Parts: sequence; C-alpha cells; structure tokens
Amino acid sequence: MKVIPNGNGLADKTEYRAVDFAKFAAALLVVAIHIPPLEDCSLWLSHEFEQVVCRMAVPFFFLCTGYFLGGKIRDEKRIKAYLLHIIKMYFFWTICYFYPMLERFWKKEHTVWENVTELLRRFFLIGSYIQLWYLLATVVAVAMLYFFVSVLKVRGKILIILALLLYLAGVMGNSYRHMFDGFAAIAEGIKGYQSWFLTTRNGMFFGFPFVTAGWLLSENRGKIRQHLYGLWTILFLAAMFAEEALVRNYFGDGSHDMYLFTPAAVICLFLFVAWIPLPDCTAATAKVLRRLSTYLFLLHMLVNFWLKRTALWESDWVKLSPVHYGIVVCVSLLLGYSFCLVQNGWKKSKAFLKYKKCIK
Repeated sequence: MKVIPNGNGLADKTEYRAVDFAKFAAALLVVAIHIPPLEDCSLWLSHEFEQVVCRMAVPFFFLCTGYFLGGKIRDEKRIKAYLLHIIKMYFFWTICYFYPMLERFWKKEHTVWENVTELLRRFFLIGSYIQLWYLLATVVAVAMLYFFVSVLKVRGKILIILALLLYLAGVMGNSYRHMFDGFAAIAEGIKGYQSWFLTTRNGMFFGFPFVTAGWLLSENRGKIRQHLYGLWTILFLAAMFAEEALVRNYFGDGSHDMYLFTPAAVICLFLFVAWIPLPDCTAATAKVLRRLSTYLFLLHMLVNFWLKRTALWESDWVKLSPVHYGIVVCVSLLLGYSFCLVQNGWKKSKAFLKYKKCIK
C-alpha cells in the first residue's frame, strides 16, 4: 500500500512488509486453533495458546482488511468489485469442501430436505465449512461499513460507538453467554439466535467492529505516531489471559472467540507491526507470504480432512500433535505455493527464495 507522506505519522510508510509477515504468522495461528500443535506436550499450555494467543489471528486479518480498504470504501464500483471477488472465493472454496461438508453435516437420520436446508442455512448464515465463515463474514462486514460510511454518512464517534456496541453484544453472546443462564428471557433470546446463526462470531458482531477499527486507523494514519505499541500488546494479551481464566472459572466454559480485551490487543499489535521497517530485499518474500497466508488459511482443513483418509494416518507418530500440525502446514504451503506458480508464473513466485544482500 502506497500513501503520500504527511508529517511523520504512519502515513509516511510506503510499504507494510512487516504486516505481510505478521499475516503469515496469523495464518499459522489459525491452523493451530483447528489442529493444536501442543496438545500432546501440555494440555494446559495447549489450551492457553489455542484459546488466547491464537484468538488474535482472525481479528488481525479483519483489521488488515479495513486498513487496506482505506479510501476504497467510498468508491461504489471498487467495493462491489471487492465484494464480488470475495463471494466468488466463497463459492469456489465451498465447492472444494463440498465432500467434507456432506460428511460433516449430512445426517442419515434426517430427511433429504432437512439436510439440504441445513447446508443452505450454513452457507448463507453461518459459513459453509469450518473456517470458510471468515469469507462470508468479510462480505457482511465490508458491506456494512460501506453502507454506514458511504450511504448513511456515519462518521467518527458515532461509528466507533456503533462498532463497540455490536462487539459488546457479540462478546455477551459468545464468551460470556453462560453469565446469562440464570436470566430466562436473555438465555432464551441467545438460544433462539443460535438456532439460526449458531454464534455471534460472524460478520456483524465480530467482523464489522474490527474492519471498522482498521478503516478508522487508515483514515487517521497521518496522525499516528510511534509509541510503545509492543509493550501495550503484551499488557493487553496478559489481560486476555486473565479474562479467559475469569470467564472459564466463574461463568462457565463457553466459546473463546471474543474477549473484551481483544480489540485493544489486536490494534496495538497491528500498530506495532506496521511501524517495523523492513529493507527492500524483503519485498518479494513479503508479497509471496501474503498470498501463502491466504492459501494456508483456506487449504489447511481440506488437507487435514484427506490426510485422515490416507494410510499415513494409521501411523501413531503422525497423530502426535506437533507432527500432525507440521504435516498439514507443510502440505498446505506446498499446494499454496504451487497455486502461486500457476497464477503468477515461475519467475515471479520463485523470487522470494532468492537471497539478496540487504544494504542498510
């Protein structure tokens, strides 16, 4: 992303290579949610890593989406083109996951109509497969931001308040939902909502607040100065650990997708990473890693599904959590890199493998 220099704020940056590296790391964390790499090492450590640290990954993706949308949000044609691109991706990857979808959601005890209805409900309201909800949520979140900013002309504090209220409602219906078990009306309301949408971890309550936060950072990037964002990230991450323990011990172990301190931790993390200067020799690597992070996110559950149906899965050592995780990541990256070669050509895609001396 190139921007015109403006004072000495974040807008002075012409490239965000470190963000691409961070997105790749975030994709690895998403895989760790679904295939915990530490489970056979320590159940406690695995739980804390999976349910706190890894839960920063998807909000980070949403934040990046909002930030790099920038001024496009006011351009109807560009937003339509962007949404159409994501919708096409959603259809394509739904087709790729169609067989796993049938095996996971098609119930023999249900009628054909009941099964078809369930698949349609998931496709339109939840997400066709485990991680594909993110694509659907991105469409909803970006469409909502466009509607509020470009159609209704909502600005500044009102937009912030709207995003915060939606996120707060999402948190109450997610990690804190068992807090309302003693309140019949609220509990029934949450149960009724879940019967349709399953979770508040979706485009409205989860995607929109983070996409909005990213867009607001982009709108005000010229005013952003360097600060101790790394330290603040650590402090807010520690608060997330404490919050997770509080919710689990006092309100009951529910979902772990949304915490009250997540927005602060993710925003500080993004600002910390965005200020990291990387030399020009990392440009090719950053560009390829940006693509690979997307492929890793989209492919890993498909690779995992078919891995468990091969003879290799019969070996006990393959089922060890670090090995299982490593195989899925490596195969997903190899497939993703192969797609990069097909789409971009060998010369462009192999560039990140070349060593270039970085001259300071």
